[in-house]
Amino acid sequence: MAPNLHVDKEKQSVELDKINETPKYLEILGDTVLPRNIILAIIISIILSLSGYLLGERLFPLFASEKMVSSYSLLLGIGGSVLSLALCAFIFKPSRVLTEEETSLESMEEIFKDMQLDPKEEYLLIEEDPVTKKEMEGLGVLDKFRTIGEDDKK
Repeated sequence: MAPNLHVDKEKQSVELDKINETPKYLEILGDTVLPRNIILAIIISIILSLSGYLLGERLFPLFASEKMVSSYSLLLGIGGSVLSLALCAFIFKPSRVLTEEETSLESMEEIFKDMQLDPKEEYLLIEEDPVTKKEMEGLGVLDKFRTIGEDDKK
């Protein structure tokens, strides 16, 4: 009986590892998506668009002129694309979670270091652009830029 218990423990640990796995995301056009969702969305789009076009090829010769059948069919295919867009937007909800947190001087300094930016130079660029300066004041981060820029002078 002891060997069977050992095998069961191994199965349990493998099952726990599968549960604890985080999903693998892809970045496409600046958005993160699950590969399974993007493949399903592509398949849905192809099916609805092609179905619309092929339906138009069979339906429009019954009442439209021969010259206009391909144009109307193309429009019906585009309609299928728009329908697939709405359907995919309904089916596949965004999977990202946005959180807001207060920005501290330390976190801003860390970001500048990570991005290899000069805080003094960034502050001077903000001061030169009135629109950006107004936006930064509205967000309440201009003083933090100013402080970081002054600390950088030392």
